[in-house]
Amino acid sequence: MIYRKNERIKWICGAVLLVLVTVFILLATYQIQHRDSDIFWALSAGQWIVGHLSVPTTDPFSYTFAGSEWVDFTWGFQVIAHFFYTLLGGWTGLFILQLLVSALIFAVLYVNLNTVSAGRVWLSGSFLIIVFAAAFPRLFIRPHLFGILFLSLYLLLLNLHEKKERAIFLLMLLPLQVLWINIHSSAVLGVFIVWAYASGDIIDGFIKGGIGYFREINVSRKRLLAASLLVPLVSVINPYGLKLVLFPFVHQAGVNADALRHIGEWVRLPYRELFFSLYPYPVNHFAFRLIFYGGIFSFFVNYRRLRMRNLIIFAAVSYMAATHARWTALFAFCAAPAIASNVSAYLDGGGRASKKVEYTVLLSGVFVALLMVGVFSNSKIRENYGLGVSGANFPVGTVDFMKREKITGPLYNSYVFGGYLIFNSPGRVVFIDGRTPTVYSPYFFWTTRLVNNTPSWKRLVAEYNLEAALVKIEKPFCSKLYHDEDWSPVVFDDVSVLYLKKAGKYEGIISQRGLDVNPCAGVKKIVLPSGEERLEKTKVQLKGVITALEDGGKGANAGFARPHRLLGLVYTELGGEENLKEAVKELGYALSVSDDSYTSYDMGVAQGKLKRRPEALKYFKASVAGNDKFLKGYLATGLTLFDMKEYGESARWLEKYTRLADDSAEYMGYRTLGRACFKVSRFACAERALKRAAFLTEDDAELAENFYYLGNALFEQGNYARGIDYYRRAVEINPEYAGVLKKLAAGLRKTGRAEGAEKIEALVRGMPPSSAEL
Repeated sequence: MIYRKNERIKWICGAVLLVLVTVFILLATYQIQHRDSDIFWALSAGQWIVGHLSVPTTDPFSYTFAGSEWVDFTWGFQVIAHFFYTLLGGWTGLFILQLLVSALIFAVLYVNLNTVSAGRVWLSGSFLIIVFAAAFPRLFIRPHLFGILFLSLYLLLLNLHEKKERAIFLLMLLPLQVLWINIHSSAVLGVFIVWAYASGDIIDGFIKGGIGYFREINVSRKRLLAASLLVPLVSVINPYGLKLVLFPFVHQAGVNADALRHIGEWVRLPYRELFFSLYPYPVNHFAFRLIFYGGIFSFFVNYRRLRMRNLIIFAAVSYMAATHARWTALFAFCAAPAIASNVSAYLDGGGRASKKVEYTVLLSGVFVALLMVGVFSNSKIRENYGLGVSGANFPVGTVDFMKREKITGPLYNSYVFGGYLIFNSPGRVVFIDGRTPTVYSPYFFWTTRLVNNTPSWKRLVAEYNLEAALVKIEKPFCSKLYHDEDWSPVVFDDVSVLYLKKAGKYEGIISQRGLDVNPCAGVKKIVLPSGEERLEKTKVQLKGVITALEDGGKGANAGFARPHRLLGLVYTELGGEENLKEAVKELGYALSVSDDSYTSYDMGVAQGKLKRRPEALKYFKASVAGNDKFLKGYLATGLTLFDMKEYGESARWLEKYTRLADDSAEYMGYRTLGRACFKVSRFACAERALKRAAFLTEDDAELAENFYYLGNALFEQGNYARGIDYYRRAVEINPEYAGVLKKLAAGLRKTGRAEGAEKIEALVRGMPPSSAEL
């Protein structure tokens, strides 16, 4: 009875995990396009292929490498994406494609896990959720998604052939290999998987039967050997022939390796973070570690029944994941069936620790599922739910402006904007895009990374006759170009700035829309022009930017936060009730687009200047809610609470601020903390804070006040000698405090604190009279 109950509980847990994986797949897929710009040039390439009924052999998109050789190693994916995009409603079609492929991947993996684990639903569910956690950052619409699907299919078919010994499972590999090589050149992994199974089978047979194994090879093994020869042969059935088959090796070798190490998905993750951290975040790295160490453990406990093909595959994909970030997801899909097979074999063998292994696997799955619930509940993830393109990641506004103003080049563009430009530009204006190094040479890619060096930038301008530049807003090059007297910014959105070269064909646009304000400053520090006249001019220019973005056909205000935030800051700086009301309006719109900590803080400042303290407090607290390390938010919240006479709450916020800020804490934080603590009779706290405030200030009036309150805090603690010393210092700086001390002494006498009153009176008698007394 107990056994049946345990099995039922495990089955229910496994079923719940399967449901959660289904929900997570939907949530991971229902995301606006915000991660990857390559899908844009892929759509354009698919359109080109369908229009020409051939694959490209030279680059049709850039002006820098137009006509150069291009082996389009994902041409099949591009055609599929183009048809889904065109026939099923744009980004809705791509959502359907991504959902279908992602669901198929996990359906195939589930069947495979069930195949190798003897139908243990709890084991399959646990592995499925852990694999999802390890791979979900890579589950976006790119050709590698098909690569993972084919890889999962190969593993399933090979396992089914081993279990059922039917030739059809191996025959299916041949048409699948032709499809794979024409969709993505990662099809070389299909060859590797088949070879791993064939060679692993030979090694296993040799270990068991020695040389006699080769005299008794059965039909099943002969089929596997035949497949290992035929799969690579059919790979040449593609428009590029052997060149496409060998492309992955050429792509990652030689001089190309230097270029790849500067591209995010090809970098090597720090070994400590990937393999040795105990912290469960980021969740995908934690899941990777679970699989990696779970794999090592499974090979150890199942060493007597070890299948060599599993060890070969596990070792190979572990090496790949350790060398390039992009392979961590692929590692999970390859390793999971091998580990599940080992675990299942161990459980079938009735190992002494079988129950512990079962519960360890199941609890690991449940724990990872809880972590994933937290991930998909995060506000940053929720902001990206939907369909379409994220204006916070792609140059939507600036490119629309370029199209209207017919700015067609020659244009310099930041690397990550190239794909979007290919898809949206009115002509061939692309300088570089994500097809590095398949189109653009490593040398050229190197020169584009040196734009912060002024002579290098000028060489690029001269060599390519550059007349415009579309650059990322937060990169140092953006501000560098702002200070270049030969260039002028004319429009910007939330992610990009468009610069035009002065004394060129765009002089008319510059005279009409040239900006004085630096649009490149990061969200942390925005420097506005000084003086009312310059601020008024900047206000007009920023209104012009907003109008230009509105003209892009995106409706009122165009959906961009940054121009509105800057305009709100200008209104705040100008001051006056009407300007501050306009500031609230502009900042409110910016917050409706991008609810970030800095804009919330700016709104709090504007509301505070309008004497709307409750509203200001709400936004200051919101700035901290969005970033629990946002120091300015803690400080502003504490100061506002003090002004509202909420002294205890003020002290708590300011203590958190001074602790987080540490040595960079500002004078006003310590000064107000000291006053707030004194108000709620926390005199030791007041003493500590006021001492630091006194040390930081250079203003005599402030210093005298701090000394006076320090004396009060010490007197309240019964430390009259040190209190008198600080009173003396206050009077020496400002003799007016002598009169204040007389009143304080009188008050002490009334409350029966004669000793303190006498010491203050003695101090005052030895002081010269204040100007008020004279």
